[in-house]
Amino acid sequence: MGFALLPRFTVRDVERLSIGSAGVPALLVGPEAPGAHPAAIIQHGYRAAKEDLLPLAVYLAAYGFVSLLPDAWGHGERLPEWGPSWHSENSPDYFVEVTRHTVASLREALGVLAARPEVRADALVVGGFSMGAIASLIVGTEDARVAGVVSIAGSPLPDLMGTRLFDSQVPHEAAARWARAHDAATHIAHLAPRPLLLSHGRGDDMVPVAGALRLYAAAQPHYAAHPERLALLLYDHRHSVTPEQVGDVVNWIAPLFLSEKDEAADDAAMRAG
Repeated sequence: MGFALLPRFTVRDVERLSIGSAGVPALLVGPEAPGAHPAAIIQHGYRAAKEDLLPLAVYLAAYGFVSLLPDAWGHGERLPEWGPSWHSENSPDYFVEVTRHTVASLREALGVLAARPEVRADALVVGGFSMGAIASLIVGTEDARVAGVVSIAGSPLPDLMGTRLFDSQVPHEAAARWARAHDAATHIAHLAPRPLLLSHGRGDDMVPVAGALRLYAAAQPHYAAHPERLALLLYDHRHSVTPEQVGDVVNWIAPLFLSEKDEAADDAAMRAG
């Protein structure tokens, strides 16, 4: 880019929302600046909650993004009081069920976020960590409203079936069929050449890096004309997200959605304020 990209905004207080027909509990954070901004939906991982990725959302807000952090299905404030939950279930079938419902919630969240006056409907990024990244890859490769995807420790869903995460259990056919039907590597041409960042630990012992490598290989031919919009960043750690990764994510994605025109307008608004 032809301008210096720096965190420049005061971040407004975190807002609590209920989004969509199911009233999904969510957090919203963005810059204290007028006008419409690029936006991101940031989905947390399995056995986590919306607050866990708030540092990434705040960092993005300092660059000028509005970020929405929803609770995944069966997680956070959506944890059921009785019946199956991630506390008691450790099977690929239940994981697919959580992912399937979370994908549906993300689709609805896209519409909610796009309708907000401070959001640019043409600049909606989806991303997340682990299961949240897996769900984001599905939405990003199947929904034309998505302008870019960030996957941290994510993978195409079929690559996760039968892994250590589920004690090597094999899913039942219905779950395996749904995973195959929503294989991000198969559908990657529907996302390209919109930006895609794959960020992963080489030693990940929960979501093996092999899935991210397969997706990257499948994506490369579709990004040949725009190689700057595809990136694979590998780190020497296991299944985690580090401050270094958070910084790299923001520094990679922000220039693709912030232009010199945006910067000039923001400078003028800051001087007027």
